[in-house]
Amino acid sequence: MNFIIFNGSNKISGLRKLLEKNGAITILFCALLVIILSVGSDFFWNMDNLFSLQTSIAPVAIVAFGMVLLLICGVFDLSVGAIMVLSGIITSWLFKFELPVGVVILAGLLVGAVVGTVNGFLVAVLKINPLIATIGTMGIAQGIAMVVFAGSHKGQAEYQTAVELPQSFVWLGGRVFGVYYMFLVMVVLAVGITLFLRYSPAGRKLYLTGDNREAADLMGFNTDRILMLTYIFTGVLCALSGILSVARFEQANRYLGEGVNVTAIISCILGGASLTGGRGSAAGTLGGVVCMSLIINMFNLFEIKSTWQYVVVGAILMLVVSVDGYLILRKQKALGKI
Repeated sequence: MNFIIFNGSNKISGLRKLLEKNGAITILFCALLVIILSVGSDFFWNMDNLFSLQTSIAPVAIVAFGMVLLLICGVFDLSVGAIMVLSGIITSWLFKFELPVGVVILAGLLVGAVVGTVNGFLVAVLKINPLIATIGTMGIAQGIAMVVFAGSHKGQAEYQTAVELPQSFVWLGGRVFGVYYMFLVMVVLAVGITLFLRYSPAGRKLYLTGDNREAADLMGFNTDRILMLTYIFTGVLCALSGILSVARFEQANRYLGEGVNVTAIISCILGGASLTGGRGSAAGTLGGVVCMSLIINMFNLFEIKSTWQYVVVGAILMLVVSVDGYLILRKQKALGKI
């Protein structure tokens, strides 16, 4: 969470700057949740629960990495969950035609890239508000997914497809030495995106685009292209998350990716991103995802009714957005903009 306070001389408190930089608040909160779960449930450290946590954290984190890049640029994407389910269902459906696994996976990733391209075109080129643009693509993607789902539904439970997945694909949902492959993919992405943001000129362009797009344009940056490519990359990450989830559960279902858009945004803001752009990191985002997963795990282990999860998630969303808005207002006042 963005704990930045500006005083009259526009200086940042050393302690609060440290908290923002290192994500100490998120880490401390995660540690507190682990202590509560360890004391309150004998099942928390059970291997089955740890496996469950891996498959809960990894898909959301992969999506959230794309979301944080968009937030750094000053935009966002509400269609991420719809891209997950569309890519997952189309990937499953394509196996009906006995295509090679590699071809099917590439096709699934292409679906994410196409939706990301549409989002980028609407926001970057046509200058449509990201809220309106991505809600529109969310509805379209969900509609197409349900059409494909209906075509692959053959008397199975109404929430899952009846396509038999090849073992060479299901293997991707397995684990090695107790670690799921999707979790390893998440770690590689976290490291790669961290290095990209911290050390590459392109990564620094993302921050400048989100912090001051007009200045970025004046410096000769093609901000439209930056936004377009970021949306495409986010779409590919969402598709990857959906494909790995289908491999893990050995089926595609219509509820894949449900609520992940809200969870991803909350996780990014908890990890130091801001809705106004210019801030965020992969490490902080991962910490936010872990926090959210531990909270949901607490509900499950303590057998609290699932309906309360929506209340808690909604309350957390309101809290982080309110704090983010308050800190933005304080910063603008300190800079004399209001």
